Amino acid sequence: MLIICPSCKTKFSFDDSKIGPQGIKLRCSKCRTIFSVTRKVETPVPAPAPPAAATPAARNIKIIIANESASFCGAVAKILEPEPFTVLTFNDGKEAFEAVQRVRPDVILLDVALPSMYGFEVCERIRKDPALSAVKIILIAAIYDKTRYKRSPISLYGADDYIEKHHIPDSLVSMIYRYVTDQKPLEKPRGDESVTVSESMVTPQHLDQKEIDAQLDARRQMQAAEEQETVPPTAPPAAAVSSEAHEKAKRLARIIVSDIILYNQAKVEEGVKNGSFYSLLEDDIREGRALYERRVPEEIRKNTSFLDTAFEELIAKKKQELKL
Repeated sequence: MLIICPSCKTKFSFDDSKIGPQGIKLRCSKCRTIFSVTRKVETPVPAPAPPAAATPAARNIKIIIANESASFCGAVAKILEPEPFTVLTFNDGKEAFEAVQRVRPDVILLDVALPSMYGFEVCERIRKDPALSAVKIILIAAIYDKTRYKRSPISLYGADDYIEKHHIPDSLVSMIYRYVTDQKPLEKPRGDESVTVSESMVTPQHLDQKEIDAQLDARRQMQAAEEQETVPPTAPPAAAVSSEAHEKAKRLARIIVSDIILYNQAKVEEGVKNGSFYSLLEDDIREGRALYERRVPEEIRKNTSFLDTAFEELIAKKKQELKL
């Protein structure tokens, strides 16, 4: 069926079998207007009713959240709580991949900076397994900083989409529904621009203050979770820095490297192949080092090389993957 956004008039191809008795809420991928779609009520014709197809409202949608931070996973799970989802959380890349094989979720939200296996490694392994071809993958950019990037990733390592952390409260639910229901925009609208929806009723919706406050609260929780997991104490004891502070610095280093991977796949692979990794990615690496220096106290930085180690581990992983 054809659906038209009530605000910007963008047309979407949509499988109407996904619309349940109460309708479905969608978000326009162009102008981001939230609207609901319900079936047009028609005079019933007496006939045996066939079994109803499963819809997002009627069937159980399985979601896996994979992020090292348990508090971050909890904040995202709270955002998804009002929806008919079964949510499972994992804090390790290897465990997340094994869970995908076992559970076969509809969607996995995959942090790019997972320990034991980077998110891009998990993503590539899922895509290599034909039995997991139906799993939708949404990568989560690792650094919570809405001014950090001015571009989208060129490649997603086989993932279906990506989302930056500051957009999770307002965009994640609609993104999940879009992939579960196969909502697709029409690149070339067909027919006259005045075409109207004949099979459904489209109604725009606006967030009330309670929903706005909930989104703001969720953003604060996720940002706090990241800072809790990655920012060591500003004034650690001079005699000995705690192992927890070291682990936080290591995680921040892995996060910085992971985001560089996400946004520069072609450059990363080219640089690893020809030995020009650091020169090709000079600007991103400089920005990453500046962030690391802002967040990690000098007492830790002068006695460790966590960021350099993270870069070298990445290069080693990519060489192995590329069979160099």
